[in-house]
Amino acid sequence: MAPEAHRRFVREVLTAAGAAPGDADAVADGLVWADLRARPAQGLLRLPILARRLARKLIRSPAAMAWTAVAPAAHCLDAAYGFGHVAGRLGMARALELAGAEGIGLVAVRRSLHYGAAGYYCALAADAGYVGFTCSNAFPKVAPFGGTRAVLGTNPLAFGCPTPSGGPLLVDLATSTLAGSDVRTIHGAGGRLPAGSALDAAGKPTDDPEAAAGGCLLPAAGPKGFGLGLMVEILSGVLAGAGVGRDVGSLFSTWDRSIDAGHVFVAVDPERFMPRQTFLKRVGGLLDWVRTAPPVEGGDPIRYPGEIRACYAAAYGRDGIPRDEAMERVIDELTAEFGVRRPW
Repeated sequence: MAPEAHRRFVREVLTAAGAAPGDADAVADGLVWADLRARPAQGLLRLPILARRLARKLIRSPAAMAWTAVAPAAHCLDAAYGFGHVAGRLGMARALELAGAEGIGLVAVRRSLHYGAAGYYCALAADAGYVGFTCSNAFPKVAPFGGTRAVLGTNPLAFGCPTPSGGPLLVDLATSTLAGSDVRTIHGAGGRLPAGSALDAAGKPTDDPEAAAGGCLLPAAGPKGFGLGLMVEILSGVLAGAGVGRDVGSLFSTWDRSIDAGHVFVAVDPERFMPRQTFLKRVGGLLDWVRTAPPVEGGDPIRYPGEIRACYAAAYGRDGIPRDEAMERVIDELTAEFGVRRPW
């Protein structure tokens, strides 16, 4: 599927569900970015739940988002229960604006929604020549280290940095053993979860995605993931003034209220520390050094985070985004439900 056909289909579905044109554009950009990088769970497969929540008035569009300046380099955004993709793009754009003026910019967002692939916002920063960071809290699915009940979300975080090659370095990860989208993907494919990634409702280890849905995921790398998840919850929930822990709703199962997720965005201008070309040369030198590590026997050459995704984006941008059975099913459902044309 051509990227522009993908983008047009998302816009038409959301418009039919009641989205303002600008909001539909922002969500379409985020979803096609993810699908171009072989991240379908944050791409078109996310569209049905967004359109259905919008149609049920659980997402406001347009939302009366409002800014508050709390310091010269720190602003807060009340997303007013609008699209997370809209709040996310506004948040990073403002962080970049503040960083351009002050050297660093921080934006905290409250009363928002799931905002898609965290790496998307850091890519916006890196493409503009800045170092970027973002994190978001989410509905509780993850137990604390040593615990057997979910108290935190998968709480993703991302970091982005420009490189001499032009393709940004992008770190994008959940603080749990698996992202929630990974669990849904594995469940839909009839697969099993990796050992040690989840507990069932009785607190026993399980590799059954359905049993895990009634139980919890475990933090990534034990206490390390738990600590990072708490950090994200403090930044995105407590500091931002958004929902915290059990106060954050579920995108898929909370149908009586909005979600009230929170996000944080940080941008740093490297030119406040050194000339741009010096910074890029130093980043390139680091990556060259990393690549000198010999791969494991039979392994691929060492690549930096985001490099493989950039290869997907180049190939899919040229040849089209692959359509699998899950994507075809989603397109069939949405064309019937919202009366829009197929994207090809």
